[in-house]
Amino acid sequence: MTTVTASPGVGSRTVAGPGLPAGRVNIADRVLQKTAERAAAEIIGVDAKSVHVEIVSARDTAAVRVTTPFPVPRLDDTEAVRAATPVLEAARVAQGELKSRLARLFGREISRVDLTISGASAPQRKRVL
Repeated sequence: MTTVTASPGVGSRTVAGPGLPAGRVNIADRVLQKTAERAAAEIIGVDAKSVHVEIVSARDTAAVRVTTPFPVPRLDDTEAVRAATPVLEAARVAQGELKSRLARLFGREISRVDLTISGASAPQRKRVL
């Protein structure tokens, strides 16, 4: 059996298994941050440029802090407002999905996802010419 050991930190992981080459696997913190930002943007439904992520690593786990605007329907679209999921409920669902996805992507436990909603993101009005 071959063991691959990465250096300590968020991007580190010890993997053992047949057929794996011996050596180190290093993943830069910036790569993990960008991965988390894109995952959060996709799950929440906003532009990745508006999402900020901080990752705090512990021994075998990581905590993730996400700051982002949250999508809401245009207030003059009464049907969309009535059909919309309440923001707190949608945020709870997004936290759970993000925790699960990041654990899978990072290959380690995510102890918590803190979500800070920094504003609202409403769809742009389409112009009719």
